Amino acid sequence: MKQNPTSTDNHQIQVQREIFEEIKEKIKRTDTSLVDDLAALLNVSTDSAYRRIRCDKFITIDELEKICRHYKISYDKHLAHLDENNVVFKVALKKETLSFDAFLTGILADLKQINSYPDHKLIYSAKEIPIFHFFQIPELAAFKMFYWMKTLFQLPEYENVSFSPDFVSPKYLELSKQLSEEYSNANTYEIWNHESIHSILAQIEFYFESGFMSREMALKILDKVRELVVHIKKQAGVEYKFPLKGSSPAKPRNYYLFNNEIILSDNTIYAQYGSESKCYIPHALLYYMSTTDQKYCDHIHNVFNGVISKSTMISGVAEKHRSIFFNYLLQRIEEKKIRLEK
Repeated sequence: MKQNPTSTDNHQIQVQREIFEEIKEKIKRTDTSLVDDLAALLNVSTDSAYRRIRCDKFITIDELEKICRHYKISYDKHLAHLDENNVVFKVALKKETLSFDAFLTGILADLKQINSYPDHKLIYSAKEIPIFHFFQIPELAAFKMFYWMKTLFQLPEYENVSFSPDFVSPKYLELSKQLSEEYSNANTYEIWNHESIHSILAQIEFYFESGFMSREMALKILDKVRELVVHIKKQAGVEYKFPLKGSSPAKPRNYYLFNNEIILSDNTIYAQYGSESKCYIPHALLYYMSTTDQKYCDHIHNVFNGVISKSTMISGVAEKHRSIFFNYLLQRIEEKKIRLEK
């Protein structure tokens, strides 16, 4: 007589079923046969693979490791679903993974994955001007990278070096260009406030006053910030992102900008692509923790929708509100220039 499954058995069945559902979703746009692929991966018969997929047979720890590595999925994420109060975040903690290369290439890979789905969207709660906008202008890309490597990564070779655009590796500038291009293709909702301009202005002033940037260079970078802000205003006007040196193309809208006067943002990002969703939460100044936990992502999505509903749209036809907002940003830039010119 077959015994009724125990509570532990039910939990394993639930997790195992969720794992295979995620795998099916991952490979549905490919020609991969899950049964044949799983049988080859585990070196079992197709019948035995079927029984694992149907949860008639439990997968072993060794098989679980192979499956998670092969299909690039998180066992912890599914285990957390057994307790609705648990959320699993992915975060780089090993020293060898905390590199600037990994930081940039990781962002680029995620953007490409998100953009591969036509119905995707990004909601960006912008505490500061989103980094992808800076990457449109080589001098600003170089400045932000210099700041990250010198102040946040604290790389020894930058310790006593003053800022110069030429000091940043061409490899990094090329990566920044690719990131800018990917972001320009993303369907984006950005939530800004009047504080969003302050971070970059403070960084420029700090380097100037610390002796790591000449007055001439500081004023040049401020001019580039002004150039960028004017361009973002143009993009908001047509609700489409396009290259700084280019013209607005006749393509579907993909850029929606909001001003929230009350809530301070924190650079959290919500991404939705196909049936998947993912949240990126700021961690350790520059890094992000990420999670695909559905309950948590739905929660963040609802929070963002609530914030947007209480924000003022400053893209599209909202010319008056857009002008007031961007005039404030431009005024802050001019005030900083006057301060540094003294």
